[in-house]
Amino acid sequence: MKDFWYMITGVIFTMVAVCMVAVSPARSEPVTDVSAYLKEEVVTFSLSNGISCLLLKRELAPTLSLITSFRVGSADESYDTMGAAHLLEHMLFKGTDKIGTKNYAKEKKILQKIEAVGETIDRLSLENPDNVMLPKLKKQLKELQKQHKKYIVHSPYDSIYTRAGGVGFNASTSRDKTAYYIELPSTKLELWARLESERIRYPVLREFYLERNTVYEERLMRYESSPVARLFENFTALSFLAHPYRHPTIGWKSNIPYLSISKIRKFYYDNYTPENMNITIVGDMNVKETRKLLEKHFGSLPRGHSQQAIAIKEPRQNLERRFVLKDQANPYLVIGWHKPTAPSREDYVFDVVASLLSRGKSSRLYSSLVMDKQLASSVNAWNGYPGSRYDNLFVIAAAPVHSVEPRQLEKAIYDEIDRLLKECSNKDIQRVINSTESSIVFDMDTNMGIARTLNYYQTVFQDWWYFANYLDQVRSITCEDVRKVMKEYLVPGNRIVGILEKTE
Repeated sequence: MKDFWYMITGVIFTMVAVCMVAVSPARSEPVTDVSAYLKEEVVTFSLSNGISCLLLKRELAPTLSLITSFRVGSADESYDTMGAAHLLEHMLFKGTDKIGTKNYAKEKKILQKIEAVGETIDRLSLENPDNVMLPKLKKQLKELQKQHKKYIVHSPYDSIYTRAGGVGFNASTSRDKTAYYIELPSTKLELWARLESERIRYPVLREFYLERNTVYEERLMRYESSPVARLFENFTALSFLAHPYRHPTIGWKSNIPYLSISKIRKFYYDNYTPENMNITIVGDMNVKETRKLLEKHFGSLPRGHSQQAIAIKEPRQNLERRFVLKDQANPYLVIGWHKPTAPSREDYVFDVVASLLSRGKSSRLYSSLVMDKQLASSVNAWNGYPGSRYDNLFVIAAAPVHSVEPRQLEKAIYDEIDRLLKECSNKDIQRVINSTESSIVFDMDTNMGIARTLNYYQTVFQDWWYFANYLDQVRSITCEDVRKVMKEYLVPGNRIVGILEKTE
């Protein structure tokens, strides 16, 4: 569910979460070198079926932060399954044949009838919306759903985890990954392992059509009702003509009502496999016993197949792409440039460029366009939109103040880019490095913050050491590196511009 905003916070993590001063739970002295601490303390291993695991013992409190994630997101969907990963995120809260039901033997028979009628309605609606059988079938579906209600236990996991002292039970889906989170007392580790392994092993897609309608309403609320969200949706689709990054994680308005339960189920069993899965646990635990427990509950999950890289590559862009969206909303501007993703050298450099341009009130874009010239009410630059598994975009977005035209603000942004090219100094770079070293991200003070960071890099890049080695890479960047990537990538022919114009 966290698509655009998750990417922004992910960039913040990348830039500032690499250094924290904390007290090691295993030592009495403060931890000043987080990279060395993580490399020494994080235990990495794979279960017998291929699930990768990261464990970090921290005894600050008798609690555990637990994440199960899959290297599966909307980028892995086809035209038949767009929105599948997001919808499955919803469905995996519904339970199994043992959880979330009052009598699964009887419920199963109704579920089979609901699926047969629902699939028929979808097929006929696509082939012939005026089919005379549709009203009767829809009435039948409602009646079956009414019968089904008496077998359902709503929010089954919430109630179990709440009674066990759990907090923060949630999930997220992006173009790159899907993850499920919970914080529990350390004594409830086996409860979590049993519940989560069974949730993954045999999820029951109960209330599928009702949940599909919920997602459709969510789509209307988050995208159709938000001009800025629609601006970004069109901007992303125009930026990626071939690669599946172009599709919104939630799916398109026209395809969500026809997502097939049988195709969604197949997508799940094809992709949510041990080979694509990571378990990250941070907190108070016996590492040796935890490893045994994970093997006991998760090691028997059936293997699937190794995930294949997406074959479609975005063709090189040689001409500027530009569009204008007119709406009764305040103007907005978004500009993007194609670039390589991690672990390329260019990706590290663009992290630094983003900081030089917009990190803090003393950054170039903010001090010039917001404070001095008063052309914008807000301006931000970030790297790695809309995902990081594949080549992505460097993006600048800004909101012009009243009476300033978006194109006027756009020109001012290009002027600041040119100014950085000419005026970049080692002092500027050192300021970014110092800021990165001294900044403490609040989430990194917590078990869940550390777990999220480790899990993100292990799942997306399949190597959490990317995070551990990040600061060394940033320290090696020079102004020459900055000029080189800006001259190569921040050029008109590689540019996509989206403008939201206000109509009276």
